[in-house]
Amino acid sequence: MISICIPIYNHYTYPLVRRLDTQIASAGREDYEIVCIDDHSSGYYLNQNKGIGELTRYIQLEKNVGRASIRNLFLKYAKGEYLLFLDCDSIVPEQFVKTYAKTLGSNPSVVVGGRVYDERYNDTKHRLRYLYGTKLESQPVAVRRVNPYRSFQTSNFMVRRDVLEHIPFDESISKYGHEDTLFGYQLEQYMVPILHIDNPVVNGEVEENAEFLHKTVEAVESLAEIYDRMWEDQRFCESVRLLHTYNRVRRLKLQKLVYNVFNLVKGPLESRFVSGNGINLKCFSFYKLGVLIKQIHYNR
Repeated sequence: MISICIPIYNHYTYPLVRRLDTQIASAGREDYEIVCIDDHSSGYYLNQNKGIGELTRYIQLEKNVGRASIRNLFLKYAKGEYLLFLDCDSIVPEQFVKTYAKTLGSNPSVVVGGRVYDERYNDTKHRLRYLYGTKLESQPVAVRRVNPYRSFQTSNFMVRRDVLEHIPFDESISKYGHEDTLFGYQLEQYMVPILHIDNPVVNGEVEENAEFLHKTVEAVESLAEIYDRMWEDQRFCESVRLLHTYNRVRRLKLQKLVYNVFNLVKGPLESRFVSGNGINLKCFSFYKLGVLIKQIHYNR
């Protein structure tokens, strides 16, 4: 059995559940289930999603537990040998469920389907998220297979139950971001094979520039917390592009210089990112490096 697991937070997810329910009906219900866990959304979204409980199992948490803990929690409620995780804003293709089911014959450990972005969001209001997503995250399956662990994302993947039981998500990650980075690295450390397939979902909720900038800063702060625990693990640091760059700067003793330049350009860069005009992803990478140096060296 495949358990389709959807963690929900402040998003109207009923249409996704309805679409998956229709696909399951045509594929054979006895082989699938849908489990939704709401991570303490606001009352507005709880009201919007109340119909989910009429279609499938729907658990509402009394407090927010975060992106890592909620994924581990599905082990308690899901019955399937395989757990298929989807972000709650995903838009799934017509044969989505059947495409995953076709991989079961080889008894895979982890399967990643990929994601793409809707071109309608290539406007100034969403451009930062759209460019970052399309240039760095939405890789075709052939590219993802070259670096299978670095290409791991939690937005659309299936994992065998015993694998997740043995390698759960790290619940010490309290802030947004990089729980997937650490999970992918742990899969590599345990030599758990990842099968990348061509079964992408559309990323349905594309944040506006200011919101994505805020979430990026939070994600870099989360990465800094992980680095505090794992800085001696050179393989991990080399596997994360931002940490690899930071370590090069640190070895050259240039972190203070970089931080000073970052402070000079921080305001103008943020204005450009928020406006959506003239965005350069190399400048965005430099901005993230500055945030990381600030968090590691100056916010302790």
